[in-house]
Amino acid sequence: MLFRSATTITSAAGTCGVPFEALDLVDAGGNPPAAGALLSRMTVCDGAQPAYQLQVGTGQPFQAQIDDLAPGGSTLSLSGNTAATYKVLRPQFYLAVSPQDVGFTAAAVVNAATFTPGLSPGGLVSIFGVGLAGTGTATKVDMDGTAMALLLATPFQINAQVPPAMATGVRTIHVSSAFGSAQQQVTVSAVSPGIFIVGNPPVGAMTNANYSLIQPSNPLPRGQVLVIYATGLGAVTQKAQLSYTNAAVTVVLNGTELPASFAGLAPGFTGLYQVNVTIPVATPPGLAIPMTLKVGGVQSNSVMLSVQ
Repeated sequence: MLFRSATTITSAAGTCGVPFEALDLVDAGGNPPAAGALLSRMTVCDGAQPAYQLQVGTGQPFQAQIDDLAPGGSTLSLSGNTAATYKVLRPQFYLAVSPQDVGFTAAAVVNAATFTPGLSPGGLVSIFGVGLAGTGTATKVDMDGTAMALLLATPFQINAQVPPAMATGVRTIHVSSAFGSAQQQVTVSAVSPGIFIVGNPPVGAMTNANYSLIQPSNPLPRGQVLVIYATGLGAVTQKAQLSYTNAAVTVVLNGTELPASFAGLAPGFTGLYQVNVTIPVATPPGLAIPMTLKVGGVQSNSVMLSVQ
């Protein structure tokens, strides 16, 4: 698809294309424009993303159009006098363009560590949708009327914290942005453990005591403390300067259950939990040992631990 005079076109994958700009020194009749040279800007997108957010125009008259490059595709004018934002979808074969609004589904509200179902009090949640953020009005998220701490707000993704005191059960999550509001019902469980994945190639978010990432090129020596970063470990209780999980937490390493020396909120972070465990000296070494967290009888996603 080709956007003429597009100001900004983005998708969940990022900004679309590289704008090409050209001066219009003469009009269709070969004469200089009465108001002086005009600027044409063109941006080409492959159209592979499910949704795009298109911002066009300024506070003065402008001409803008979208050319659908699909066979038989049409051209749509978006010319106007004031800036506007549009939602661009390809529901079937041809583009569909409409004023930008807020939209997300219940299935798109997921655990921020695993991007799979599972929300719990105090845990981090990711919301995927359209129109979730825009200029002029700050995005807000609440659950059953209780404001949620916001960590990230982009047009296509929000990261927020489930209110720590939220009761379990079916709850309503409500999002408002510059483009309106929308809501969905979600289920909050007591625990929904998920270990974060980081890096490329991806590995579990685990470090040694010096906070150096554990990976095949930097395995953890046996007998040392492993630090695991997760979310969804449920309610906590404050003791002195630390917050400890109310539910029992263990680490399951290749089928062997190990007691955690600490399980609670990572100091200074919102919705991020930290689990410390000592890897026994007798553990057989390996660069891909399966490991999960077990919280109140519920197991997390599995990650691979490198041990030497």
